[in-house]
Amino acid sequence: MDHGPQSSTARLAHYRHSTKSDPTHLAPPSNIELQHIIANQSHEPNLADDAPAGAREFSLPPVDTGKDAWLLLMGAFVLEMVVWGSAFSVGVLQDYYTSTEPFSHDKSTVSMVGSCCMVRGRHIFGTLILTDNSHQGVLYLASPITLFFLQRWPHIFRINILLGLGVAVIGTLASSFATKVWHLILTQGIVYPIGASMLYYPVLIFIDEWFVRRKGLAYGVAWAGSGVAGTVFPLLLRWALSRFSFKVTMWAWSVGMIILVCPFLPFVKPRTPIGVDVAPRPQNLSFKFLRSPAFIIFQLGSLLQSIGYFAPSLYLPTYSRTVVGASDVGITAPLTSLNAGTVIGFVLVGYWTDHWHAANVIFVTTICTVVGVFVIWGLSTSLPPLCVFAVLYGIVAGSASATWPGIIKVVRNTDETAPGGLLLGILTASRGVGSIVCGPISAALIDTKWPWAGSPAGMGYGTNFGGLIVFTGVTASFGALSFAGRKFGLFN
Repeated sequence: MDHGPQSSTARLAHYRHSTKSDPTHLAPPSNIELQHIIANQSHEPNLADDAPAGAREFSLPPVDTGKDAWLLLMGAFVLEMVVWGSAFSVGVLQDYYTSTEPFSHDKSTVSMVGSCCMVRGRHIFGTLILTDNSHQGVLYLASPITLFFLQRWPHIFRINILLGLGVAVIGTLASSFATKVWHLILTQGIVYPIGASMLYYPVLIFIDEWFVRRKGLAYGVAWAGSGVAGTVFPLLLRWALSRFSFKVTMWAWSVGMIILVCPFLPFVKPRTPIGVDVAPRPQNLSFKFLRSPAFIIFQLGSLLQSIGYFAPSLYLPTYSRTVVGASDVGITAPLTSLNAGTVIGFVLVGYWTDHWHAANVIFVTTICTVVGVFVIWGLSTSLPPLCVFAVLYGIVAGSASATWPGIIKVVRNTDETAPGGLLLGILTASRGVGSIVCGPISAALIDTKWPWAGSPAGMGYGTNFGGLIVFTGVTASFGALSFAGRKFGLFN
């Protein structure tokens, strides 16, 4: 029986026919899948003509359903929680460093642990505010590079994940022996986020393979792990640092990372098995989507929106203390509420993205965000309405990345060769740019005296945060660019 290209073509034809009649609706094979099909078939042993038909047919597990798909999603949730839980907890660590020897003598340099670039700590109302967003910047900006290599050389998926876990654990363990700030910059600011990006980003490509009709919901559920982490992990870390030494806490953190991640690694895998019996070949990637009007408009809106997005997460605790007059738990309650809101938002917005056009979903969340910022935050001088704003902001603004699967779908409608993983990487990187730029802009706005400052009738606008509130609302409105672009017929 011939197993050359002609046989592979026949099998592919049968595969396409079977997917049309299969009620489980298998996803059509991608270019990468087809190359693996042909490569594996050309090297498999000859089958007898009377062999069972199932032994000669190429098949994949169903998408959107089944044990393997849901186990992958569970693993993705855990990886998201662990990786970004560490990122969201850097604020707690930096607060510890600035108040504990031997690091407290160099408070301004401590902020470099998170940002890995030259940033400054500012004293605002007597409290040190770290103006740049943790090592989220490295995690965000590493995404297009990591995802490019993973899509270009898909056979490195497994070793990339295992190596990433090892590097992340080593970075955390090594930080426990730090005696100088530059030790923390190297271990927690550089080594950990590099390892975390290698561990985490392959799962974004796997979700794209395993889910088709429920793609938005799947990504939303996975990304909800960051909301859970942002709500729980900082509290756990603050408790551990208050009870145990820094070294013991970092060791416990490393062990916890291994315990949480390792049981799910067997399930974090591509839907398309990558043949080990053939020489790995790099996959050709198309970059035509970079010229697509849909991509340009969505990307621009995402970038401009992200520049102001991080301002509430940076300054809600300070606002709560200085404007509302809260203390103890009340200071962190708005930020905890914001993170809790993202858990709801990721799932909800992800579900909407599967059923509505991405531009429409973004428009609805943009309107809610702008109203929440200008009306609720701007008029909040007590804790309950401030927490209401934080929950709403977490749901509609904090879940902005849940619209990315819908954006990819729109871009692929104009360029079906656009690689989904690379698209996710570029969208993620633009958010990283926003996380870096937001810090110094926000600090400058708070330091600026506004005409309405000092007026009790101005509510939140009458405080030093008035300019920051306006800035957050204005940048949030740029999310509507995609809705306008679709209305003007620039894309469908």
